[in-house]
Amino acid sequence: LQRSFLVAGADMLIMSLFKVSDDATQKLMTKFYQKWLATGDKRKAFVEAQKEIKAEYKYPLYWGAFNMMGID
Repeated sequence: LQRSFLVAGADMLIMSLFKVSDDATQKLMTKFYQKWLATGDKRKAFVEAQKEIKAEYKYPLYWGAFNMMGID
């Protein structure tokens, strides 16, 4: 599926490797977009958002499923 998005022109994707809590996902994505808008740096925003979620949800089940791939 990721390849289809990249071939269609997406430069980056954030995807989960397995089913994740809707609450944790919503928090991660909200933090990511806030940080991205503030800094303009997608990768840094994603890493920082994951760190914040990791502090709130200790188990990787909530934050470890997500990865970002693509070209900046």
